[in-house]
Amino acid sequence: MKTTTFTATHIHDNDTLFLGNAKGKHDSFVAVTEMLCNEFPETPLVVFDYGGSLYEKYAGYALLADFASEGSVIPDLLEPFLFNDRIGSSSENIAYTLRQAVYQEIRSRDANDKFFDDLGKVLTDRMFIYMLETEKNVLRNLLSAADESDITKITRRLNLFKIFCRQHRYIETLMTKTIGGESDLLPTKYRLLEEMKKKSFLTREHALAKYIFDHELRFQKNGDREAPVPFADLLYTKSDNTNTQRCIKMQADASTLDFRALLTMLSRNEPLYRELPPLKLHQWITGEKIIPLYVCSSGNAQADCGIAPLLISAVGASVQSAKREAIIIIPELDKWGLLNHLDKLRQQWPHLHFAFAYDNFSRLALESRAGEEHLLETLFSASTQRLWHSTEEERLAKAFASYVSDADVIYRPQDLNDELRMIEKDGSVRYTELTAKEESIAHKKRNRLRRLGSKSKLWLTEGLAKPEKLTLASLLEEGESL
Repeated sequence: MKTTTFTATHIHDNDTLFLGNAKGKHDSFVAVTEMLCNEFPETPLVVFDYGGSLYEKYAGYALLADFASEGSVIPDLLEPFLFNDRIGSSSENIAYTLRQAVYQEIRSRDANDKFFDDLGKVLTDRMFIYMLETEKNVLRNLLSAADESDITKITRRLNLFKIFCRQHRYIETLMTKTIGGESDLLPTKYRLLEEMKKKSFLTREHALAKYIFDHELRFQKNGDREAPVPFADLLYTKSDNTNTQRCIKMQADASTLDFRALLTMLSRNEPLYRELPPLKLHQWITGEKIIPLYVCSSGNAQADCGIAPLLISAVGASVQSAKREAIIIIPELDKWGLLNHLDKLRQQWPHLHFAFAYDNFSRLALESRAGEEHLLETLFSASTQRLWHSTEEERLAKAFASYVSDADVIYRPQDLNDELRMIEKDGSVRYTELTAKEESIAHKKRNRLRRLGSKSKLWLTEGLAKPEKLTLASLLEEGESL
C-alpha cells in the first residue's frame, strides 16, 4: 500500500466532505486551516467555527467575527454586491441576489404551497428593493458634500449593511399598513414635487415615494388614490378580507426568519457594536496576503443561521469581482443551518470551494426534511470527494460499501487509525497520513463584550432596576394568573 503525506493540495480545488469520528474530523480541520494559510497564502479562507475552538488553536494572526467579543469585526455583507459589476447595476439585481442567499424555500406539497412560496419570493424581492432605495438616499445625503473622487474613500469607512438594517423597521411598518389598507402611506405626488423643487435632502419617505412614482405608476389606477401604493399588486386591499395578503406576508416572513433575526440582532445591539471595526470584504479579498477569517457563534442561534449563507454569498460576489478563488470551511454544517443552502451556493458561486462536515447526524436529518436514508446521498452529491476517518458507525460503513469500489480498498473506515485518512473520489481510494502536531502555543482568548457598560445580565434579570422578591400577591396585582 502506498501512503502519501496529507497536504492542503488534497482539498484546495475540491468540495470535500469529512466523514468519520468527531476527533479525527476535528484534528483534520485544525491541520487543514493551518496548511491552507501556509501553502496558499493568497487564497481567502473563511472558517465557520461555531464554538471557537479552531480559532483558539490557530497559531497565526486571524480575524474574528462573532459579534460578541472585543476585537470582533463586523463584515459589511452588502458592499460586495454593490460593487460587483454583474450584480451592482440596480437595486433589483442586488435584491434578487440577497433573496437567493437568505430565502429558505419550502418543499411544495401542492399548488397552494407553491403559490404562496412564489409570491413570498416576489414580496421579499420588493422589500429588499425598497430597503436599498431608502439606503441609497441616506448615502446620497451623507455624500452630498463630497467630491466624486472622495466617495469611494468615504464608503470604505461605512458599514453599508448596518445602514441597510436600519431601513428594515420602516419598510416592515409600511408593509403592515399596506395590508390594512391605510391611506396615508407616502407623500402625495404634489408634496413630493414641492420637496424636489426646494432641492433639499429627501427624507427616506420622499425618496421612497419618488422611487414608487418612477417605477410603479401602474398602481396609480388603484382606486382614487393620488399616490401609487407600494406592494399594491401583492398586499393592498380595500375589503375586510385580507387573508390572502396576510398569508403572502407570513410566508415571506417564515422563509426569511433567520435573516430577520440577524437584522434584529444588529439593530438592537447597535450601541454595543459601535466600536467594533467593519470588515470590507472586497478589500480583504484583494489583499496580497490573506488573513483567515473565523466566524464564531454570536450567541444567537437564529442570527447565526442568518449570517452564514449571506456571508458566503458576499465572499462569492467579492471573489467573482476579483477573479480569484476562496475556500469555505464548515466543520458543523448542522449548527449553521447550511444544509439546504449548500448546493445552491456551490452552483451560484463556482469560485468557492467547500470543506465541510456535520456534528449531529440526527439534527442534520431534521433540517433536510428528507429523512436519514437520503441524507448521506445528499451530502455525497454536494461534494466532489470524501475524506474518510476512522469510524465504527454502521451507516457510514454501509455508505462506504455502496460508494467505494472494492478494487483498490485495503483498509475500510473501521480499520483506520488516528493518523491514517482515506481520500475517496468517484469510488477510487488513496491513503494519506496526517501526523498530529504537539500543541505548544497558548490558546487565543476571546474577551466578551460588556453589555450596558457593566457585567452581562441574564434574560430573567434584564431590565430590573434592583432585585425584588416576587410574591403571589404582587403577580396578581399585575394582572397575572398562575
